Amino acid sequence: MIEEHVNFNSDGMKLEGVLSYDENAVNPPSILLCPPHPHLGGDMENNVITALGNVLAEKGFATLRFNYRGVGGSESRLDNIAEVYKYWEEILNNDDCSDAIVDASSAIGFLASTVGTNRLFITGYSFGAIVAMMLSVDNANIRAFASISTPFGRFDTSFLTDCKKPKLFICADNDFAASIEEVEKGMLNVSEPKILDVIESCDHFYIDIELDIANKVYEFFDSNNTK
Repeated sequence: MIEEHVNFNSDGMKLEGVLSYDENAVNPPSILLCPPHPHLGGDMENNVITALGNVLAEKGFATLRFNYRGVGGSESRLDNIAEVYKYWEEILNNDDCSDAIVDASSAIGFLASTVGTNRLFITGYSFGAIVAMMLSVDNANIRAFASISTPFGRFDTSFLTDCKKPKLFICADNDFAASIEEVEKGMLNVSEPKILDVIESCDHFYIDIELDIANKVYEFFDSNNTK
């Protein structure tokens, strides 16, 4: 597997990412990985995001994980760390995904221009799940999405009512991002086709079962990877 550290432009800022792929793959399908909120372990080195990137690349997909603006080596228009922290705190408090969606849209544009739009997928974890789903609804090139620990209790998911793309939802039965009751209620807004996979005896962080989660995501995308 090859890993390339890459940069791309988003809203006039240079963001960083890691592009992973099998060196023998020809015209591989591609997947964008959207990390959680920066105040909740949200960067491209997150345990779940890294596992997804590695497993999916080893199985023949090209993957791109990236850092939102102001996170890690990604640029920001703010002058110091304190201002960046406040910026992301306000986003968390206001449930505002707009800038993150711009960054994810730029990332998937870079991925598409690098690998191609023939078979394009997206997945996100926690805050990144909302970002991925919103972008999937707006981007016709995205075939299907996987949403991990979707914060159903915090965000309105009615935008999924008319989304006919294949959807996988993975959640833990002891997840602070959303209770099982909130997940079941939120899923009522989600149109078919959809799959809900509840991981038992597990919390939001999926410690020691990251590879299991990544393999579930792989199997879902592989089943939708028809040429």
